[in-house]
Amino acid sequence: MQAKPGETVTMAEAAVADADAAGAPKPSRPRGRPPKDPAKNAAQNAAKNPAKADSASADGDGAELPDGADMEAASDTTAKPVGAVLNCVRILKLLSRAAAPVSLTHIVQELGMNTSTGFNILRTLVQEDYVRFDPQAKVYSIGLGVMELVRGAATVASDINLVRPLMERIARDHGVTVTLWRRISADRMMLVLEAIGSGNMRIKMDVGQRLPLMIGAAGRAMVPHAGLPEAELRRQFAALRWDRPLSFEAFMAEVDETARRGWALDNGNYALGTASVAVPILNAEGGPLMACTATMFLSRFDEARAERIAGALGEVARALAPALPHL
Repeated sequence: MQAKPGETVTMAEAAVADADAAGAPKPSRPRGRPPKDPAKNAAQNAAKNPAKADSASADGDGAELPDGADMEAASDTTAKPVGAVLNCVRILKLLSRAAAPVSLTHIVQELGMNTSTGFNILRTLVQEDYVRFDPQAKVYSIGLGVMELVRGAATVASDINLVRPLMERIARDHGVTVTLWRRISADRMMLVLEAIGSGNMRIKMDVGQRLPLMIGAAGRAMVPHAGLPEAELRRQFAALRWDRPLSFEAFMAEVDETARRGWALDNGNYALGTASVAVPILNAEGGPLMACTATMFLSRFDEARAERIAGALGEVARALAPALPHL
């Protein structure tokens, strides 16, 4: 018998019939220890520990779930990606980029996906209106249901864009490139907004680019509030690539200085010839949500100027405060 996905298939325990009055022979008993009945064991465990049974049944696979807070903490660093969810996202990305509706064969070949897996995911997405299916041409396209997701993302983008004029003023007044970085995981951040200063030579970055969480001035600004253990900090630091390398101990000394004065400095470590100043933007729990950074050419850097720029960046953090619950 073939097991369905997620189903545990066991052999039935061999039954031993009582001998009848005529002395019928007993069927032979298989050698070795008989397999346990999982349903019987689950019932016995449930009787002994009802709370644990409730937690296990909620998960659907018999495994006990951790508390919500523990699960969220674990999800940052230890949780494995869910294959079905990844495949779903990959299909939606492919359809969103497609210039015309595409067939199931095209989708599974493009993504290297099993045909039945692709079909089942597409069928579910069609039912939820995230994908549209043309039964005559037998092709798929992105559905209008994604507009519900876009509406929420647009609201967040609108909140963030409220500080664009302020960032542009700081960039223009100080001759720097001002960027807003959003922490997106335990070890990554993404550029979500940029304002470029005036001048013949300007520093340009790409909105959407992702960097390691601990890199540059933005990393130094976030780390004091990230609550990461030293072992995790060392692991992330070991993976960083600097133009002007520094030791972990020197980096952490700069992190401590950042926590003391309220703003961070990268003096050419991340990218030679540049200097960056950053301030953290914290969420309601005091964790690092974002960092606002000003980057300039090293020839235009001095400590007094850096402190003035840090004060201006603090205005961005304060301006975003009302929108933080939505970010």
